[in-house]
Amino acid sequence: MTSSVRRLDTDVEVPPEAYDDRIVDLDFHVNPMEDELMSYVEDDRARDKLTTEFGSTPVMGKWDAAYAIKEGNEGLYTQGRAEHAEDVHEACEMLAVDEPIVNPGINNLNLQHHPVLKNAVCQAANDYMLDNFVDEGIYTSMMLPKWDPEYAVEELDRVGEEDGVVAAYSWFDPKVPWGNEQFDPVFEKLVELDFPLMLHGSLSYWPQHSYIGDDMLTWTEILGFDWPIHGMVNVINMIMRGVFDRFPDLNVVIQEAGHWWVPFLRYRMDEFYEMHPDDIQITPRKMESGEKYLNQAPSEYLKDNFYLCTQPFALPRNSGEASKMLDLSFAEEMFVYSSDWPHQTLDPPTWFYTSRAFSDDEDLRNAVLHGNADEILNI
Repeated sequence: MTSSVRRLDTDVEVPPEAYDDRIVDLDFHVNPMEDELMSYVEDDRARDKLTTEFGSTPVMGKWDAAYAIKEGNEGLYTQGRAEHAEDVHEACEMLAVDEPIVNPGINNLNLQHHPVLKNAVCQAANDYMLDNFVDEGIYTSMMLPKWDPEYAVEELDRVGEEDGVVAAYSWFDPKVPWGNEQFDPVFEKLVELDFPLMLHGSLSYWPQHSYIGDDMLTWTEILGFDWPIHGMVNVINMIMRGVFDRFPDLNVVIQEAGHWWVPFLRYRMDEFYEMHPDDIQITPRKMESGEKYLNQAPSEYLKDNFYLCTQPFALPRNSGEASKMLDLSFAEEMFVYSSDWPHQTLDPPTWFYTSRAFSDDEDLRNAVLHGNADEILNI
């Protein structure tokens, strides 16, 4: 089988010291070809529609990376396309990654309209991942259908106990943030399986499927700032609606939403909550439990229950500024390394050896490269 991974100049991309550290990558995309993915769809009626009318993931849109980078949609596959286990192994060798936590990479599925077809793609993706990655010894995050919480629990029941499945992968968006009580059965099952909920950016391409607005005209706006806003909305919503008072052992990983907003969030949440705490008691979970307030300050849930993927790191070049930002952002407790392979936005683990903020602090470097991931993953 011919590899679909492009060669990187590892001398340039990854410092040799990276191979001495253990590195866990929490956002590594694989991308099955459509015809192979469709062969896993079990429902004949759904397969007929997916292969004859829509294609694997139909989407209405008028803006994508093609407008911003010369490679166009190939920007999604700048480093290659991992379809099978050998592709992942080859890419990880070039990046000095020891344990990639791969996901199906169908990031636009949440944009689609028809729930039956979306469920069919979700089922097919999970079975594809079991055959091509889990069975080959690669740790995998299964796809979780946010649009159908009942089916999400069914999928967790079906594949969640397979050896090598170590997390659930879904999306964050501002339409129905994850604090909504409809997701409680999903949270209960995730805690039972000891799975983190890994949430990736979605629902932010044109035409806008979010409330941010159609007046954004550049890729910098849509990917660089729309996604962090969506991420913050979900984090705050889960905290303030008492998700973690009911599910204190639930861990949530936010992928590709940035991370330097942590200081802003931790101080602003606490300030506003201390001024106006009394409406907490009329949120649905608190109404049901009879509790009046959160069990702790909002910023404590941020530190205890959330993890943020580093890609793109955008670390300040000044080591003093970088150290201060990392400290204010709970980096040693919250940050987890991610490469975002194979996209044009690839972030190899170079910062950890070129910035004194990491090279002079081995505990911090180890926490971000693997320690925090080890705390929440059964690997």
